[in-house]
This record gives sequence, structure tokens and C-alpha cells, in this order.
Amino acid sequence: MKKGKNLLKIIEEMRKFDSQLEAQAIAVFFYVGVYGGKEGIKMQTIADETGIAQSSISRNANKLSEINRQKRTGIGLLQIFPDPIERRRRLVRLTAKGRRVFQTLSELVFE
Repeated sequence: MKKGKNLLKIIEEMRKFDSQLEAQAIAVFFYVGVYGGKEGIKMQTIADETGIAQSSISRNANKLSEINRQKRTGIGLLQIFPDPIERRRRLVRLTAKGRRVFQTLSELVFE
């Protein structure tokens, strides 16, 4: 039962950034944390691998980024940037703040 409590704690910690944060946003954050690396990961890859629509990946990544869709200061956990090879594609990676949060919350998963 402890692992279930840890999952709830992870959700609670993520919702401290935004009380309305959805499960998809949390899933995007963890996917980027696990697979993003320094180079980042394509939003389309996240969509393909998770089964979440690409538009939802984009919306949730923007919600977690440094500047949200309304051009206001965002949560600051993700950085979105153009793919240097294919400029129309967007890549996502954790910010320094995102890496700290991911590290802290990942420890709860394996506790």
C-alpha cells in the first residue's frame, strides 16, 4: 500500500505547481524526465509512445514550460525548442528546475 501512497504524494507535489494540473501533464513530465535527456525528445515521439494525441502533448508541455500559451510565466519544468534538423518539429527537455523536481519525485517511485 505504501507505493500507492507515494503515487498520491507525487500527484500532490505536482499539483503544488498548479492545482488544476491534469494526469496527462504529469505523464508528459515523467516521460520527458525518463526519455528526454539533454538533447530533448520530439513531441510526436511522446504522442506515439503514450497514445496521447499530439495536440494534448503540445498543450500539456506548454502548461509545464517556462512560458505558457498565454505568453505568461509558466511552471518552468520543461523547455520547448525547435529541432535543429527539422525546424517544424518541437523538442522538449527538462529545465534545471524540472530535473530537480524529477529527481525528488523519482525517489518516491523507487522508495
